[in-house]
Amino acid sequence: MISKRNNILSGVARVVSMILLLVGAVLILTPLLWTISMALKPDSEIYSSNFFPKVLKWSNFPKALSSIDFFLYLKNTLVILVPNLIGTVFSSALVAYGFSRFNFKWKRGWFLILLATMMLPGQITMIPQFLIFRQMGWVNTPLPLIVPAFFGGGAFNIFLLRQYMSGIPKDFDEAARIDGAGPGRVFWKLMLPMCKPVLTAITIFTFMGVWNDFNGPLIYLYDSKKFTLSIGLSFFKGLYTSKWNLLMAATIIVMIPILILFFVAQEYIIDGISISSGTKG
Repeated sequence: MISKRNNILSGVARVVSMILLLVGAVLILTPLLWTISMALKPDSEIYSSNFFPKVLKWSNFPKALSSIDFFLYLKNTLVILVPNLIGTVFSSALVAYGFSRFNFKWKRGWFLILLATMMLPGQITMIPQFLIFRQMGWVNTPLPLIVPAFFGGGAFNIFLLRQYMSGIPKDFDEAARIDGAGPGRVFWKLMLPMCKPVLTAITIFTFMGVWNDFNGPLIYLYDSKKFTLSIGLSFFKGLYTSKWNLLMAATIIVMIPILILFFVAQEYIIDGISISSGTKG
C-alpha cells in the first residue's frame, strides 16, 4: 500500500515538474520567437496584432545587412574582440596561477581585495576610467576597450581559475620541476592544458561580453567609421520611426555566432563552472 502511494506521488511529481519545465521553456522561447516573427514581417504588418506574419519576407535579412555598414562594424568588433579574448584568458590565468601556486606576503588580503572589486558597479568606475583614458589620448581609439584585458582579465575569471587550479594536486608541479621545468614552463605546459574546461568557459563569457558590449564603444568611440555592431544596430531606431523588422533581422544575424559558440562548447561551460565552484581553495 505504501509502495503504491509512493509510486503515485512520484508520478504526480514528475508530471508537475514536466509542466513547470514546459511553462519555463515557453516563457524563455517566446521573446526569441517574437524576434524571428518580427524579422520576417513585411513593413505593412509590423504593427499588426498577428504573432506570425501572413507572408514571410526573407529579403529583410539581406536588406538589413545593406541598410548599415555591417561588415565595417563587424571588422571593428573583431579588432576589439580578438585581443580581448587573448588578453583576458592569458592574464587571468597568470594571476590565478600566482594565487593558487605561490605563497607571498598578504596573499589572502590581496585576494580578498580582488574579490571585493566584483562588488563595485561599473557605473562607479566609468567616469574615472574615461578621464584617465582621455588624459592618455586614447579616446576615439579601441585601446580603452582592449588594453585593460591584458591586466587581470576580471576578478570573476581569476576567481574561477584560481579555484580550478587549487584543485589540481601539486604533485604534478613537483614532478615537472624534477624534470627541470621552471615556473613559466609549468604554467604554460602543465596548468593551461589542464585548465581547458574553465578556460573555454571564460573564453565564451568574454566573447559574449565584448560582442554584445554597447556602453564601452558608445563612451569611447565617436567616429562612425570605428563603431561596433552593437552600436550599428541602434541605427535602425530613428527619432520618429523605427525599422523594427530590419532591426530584428540584424539582431538575429548578430546572435548567430554566439548561439553556435554556445552549442558547440556548452559541455565545457558546464564542466568549467561546476568544477570551479565546487572546489575548495
